[in-house]
Amino acid sequence: MTEQVDVLIIGSGPAGSTYARTIGDAVPTARILMVEVGPHIPGVRGAHTQNMSEEARVAAQLLTQGPETGVERAKALADIADGLDPSLEFRQTILPGLFFLDPRPKLAEDEVGLSAASMASGVGGMGIHWGTSSPRPHQSERIPFIPADELDAALDHAEQLLGVTKWDVPGTGLAEAIRREMADEFDGPGLTPVGFMPSAIQWKDGQAHFSGTGVILGDLEATVPGFELRAETLAKRVVVEDGVAVGAILEDRGTGDLREVRARHVVVCADGLRTPQVLFASGVRPAALGHHLNEHFQVGAFGYLNDAFDPERHDSDPERLGYVLVPFSDARPMQGGIIAMMNSPYSLGIDDEALASRLVAFAWYGAKDIQFRDRVEFSETETDFYGMPKMTVHYSHTDQDLRTIQRLKENARRSADRIGALAEEPELAAGGSSLHYQGTVRMGAADDGASVCDQYLKVWGVDNLYVGGNGVIPTSTAANPTLTTVALAWRAATRIAARLLDRT
Repeated sequence: MTEQVDVLIIGSGPAGSTYARTIGDAVPTARILMVEVGPHIPGVRGAHTQNMSEEARVAAQLLTQGPETGVERAKALADIADGLDPSLEFRQTILPGLFFLDPRPKLAEDEVGLSAASMASGVGGMGIHWGTSSPRPHQSERIPFIPADELDAALDHAEQLLGVTKWDVPGTGLAEAIRREMADEFDGPGLTPVGFMPSAIQWKDGQAHFSGTGVILGDLEATVPGFELRAETLAKRVVVEDGVAVGAILEDRGTGDLREVRARHVVVCADGLRTPQVLFASGVRPAALGHHLNEHFQVGAFGYLNDAFDPERHDSDPERLGYVLVPFSDARPMQGGIIAMMNSPYSLGIDDEALASRLVAFAWYGAKDIQFRDRVEFSETETDFYGMPKMTVHYSHTDQDLRTIQRLKENARRSADRIGALAEEPELAAGGSSLHYQGTVRMGAADDGASVCDQYLKVWGVDNLYVGGNGVIPTSTAANPTLTTVALAWRAATRIAARLLDRT
């Protein structure tokens, strides 16, 4: 028998989970099926790996590496592409729990590629690995065709769903001392003021708890009897009949069996690369599909605080991250992060406490000059590990991009000079390292061929088909996109919920 549901959600990451939670809260009687190509992770469903013991975290990471499941990433460094940085930072932030799209890409002469482009497959998606930074978009990062009050309301709701903690200005202790220096260096007319990075972290009994995808889903299984999260299930294609999405063909990854599920609404939230892949495999191929691919540039370096910022000279609040934020502004299209690592909830693996207490990270992100030609291309004949159309990334730097990268390095040095000294020269991370791939299913104000979906994430020309994830963001951004992605998914999900209620 053909299975019938109200809503089929493809992908269990933050966007897909926002759709499920929003629709389930509004329509508790709805039948919602969420499918995930990767496996269940032992422990609490959707828990962030940083909340786990070291043993459990490693086990979870090994499970979510797709075709490289079980491969210890540190042992695979010899097989990574030229230009990838096999440093401690890279191992900690890029390799565990992820798998490369193509670690040895073949590039055209004028291309730089995204050699570090990576994905995760497992219940919770990237939401069980993410860094939890949740800044709001500013100025031209914001989506111009969404009314400002509506976008702000959606961002408010996203902060609630993610459990975002925000710190007011002025702060206290070392974090405030650093913020004042950065404000003196970088604030100015028309620029968004320096503050502190909002993060999806809460403190319980003196311990930091990271928001994983499970925080978004909440107790959905208990409150919505018709909700099911089905792991190790691949969406081969969306079924479209007479311009209407009516379901999908699903493959059981364990048995290889295919099954059709019929649905009143289909939502594809696979990620910025696999969402357009699913649409392509389904024959849904608007002109902009896969195009306008962009990620913000990432320039970083470590340094040390000077004597004036010796932590022993400043009171320290254990429940402040010490993460100073220099926000994006149109006159300075980049975002800076200055992070005193002594307050970092991440394990640094540094035994020398005196050294660790002076360590500071400088992370600057720059907005890409978005081009139609930057794209992920899908093969009509070749397939990937999952049997889906093989992806090839085409990606270049414009002259404007090169100027942005140079300015990022200069600002990293400027921020270091105010509070200490760099231990290394600022370097541009390999393309794809940010893991924030945008534009591939971008939203638009009109169906004019330059976008894939409308402002409520419904795919142009196909009824009842929606998308979600970082790929829907149409603007050039430096801010971490997760908060915006969740906000946009919430807006779209409220529309689906309203349509379901109209028919009940």
